[in-house]
Amino acid sequence: MFRFERILVAHDLGAGSDRALERAQQLAAQWQVPLQAVHAMPRSPEPPGPAIERIRRELGGDLADTRIHVHEGEPVEVILQVANRERCDLVVLGDADEPSGRASRGIVEALVERSPVSTLVVRRRARMPYRRVLVGTDLTPESRHGLEAAAALFPLADFTVLHALDIPYESLWLSPSRSADLLRMEQETIEAFAAGADIEPELRKRMRLAVEHAHPELALRERALSGDDELAVIGAFRRGIAARIVAGGTTRRIVRTMPTDVLVVRAPAAE
Repeated sequence: MFRFERILVAHDLGAGSDRALERAQQLAAQWQVPLQAVHAMPRSPEPPGPAIERIRRELGGDLADTRIHVHEGEPVEVILQVANRERCDLVVLGDADEPSGRASRGIVEALVERSPVSTLVVRRRARMPYRRVLVGTDLTPESRHGLEAAAALFPLADFTVLHALDIPYESLWLSPSRSADLLRMEQETIEAFAAGADIEPELRKRMRLAVEHAHPELALRERALSGDDELAVIGAFRRGIAARIVAGGTTRRIVRTMPTDVLVVRAPAAE
């Protein structure tokens, strides 16, 4: 069964990071796994002690022994170095867009693109465990891995699996009847895709399958808003040239436009 063994939360001492920290703490407790924190500070003669103490206070008494890493350097480089050194398999960070914060959207997108491990981008307060999960799929093995991972990580949540594809000039070359036939064929395809995934029977009963003709990021956003989903999950290629050229753009756009938290699950190297 898929699970994350070590969580690393990035903290820039801003408001967005507070939400990321809340969610990372909730998930670490839910999955019973260790949590570590990392802070990238600008090059300065000031010692890292104050930053460490502030993060430790925000962690609270229950996680007072959490390892905190504070290093000078660019945020993305520092986060990736610590994640690699500590063998973390999930990086959690906030997306605040606050003028004074260092966790800018550019850093979020760069980390999502470059990270060889899974990434969770947090936008909402962690008031309770995730209850409604939206999984985007393009019917590839990587997206099936994302679905299976989400099902294993959040077995009590309600799931919607959405396959979105953009068909240019659809109305010009597809008649209404042929369009309906195409939708039926695509529905059968996503049903077969889901049937081949390793998912617990009880969760499978609660799972909704949907197909839409639209850009993936737009279809996922509209579905999340209409269904009040709390987390969007997408499976992604391993980091590398192919990932950046073939799938990196779509992943970045989804992360940029989603109103929910977004979990990007990296597929195993074998896939």
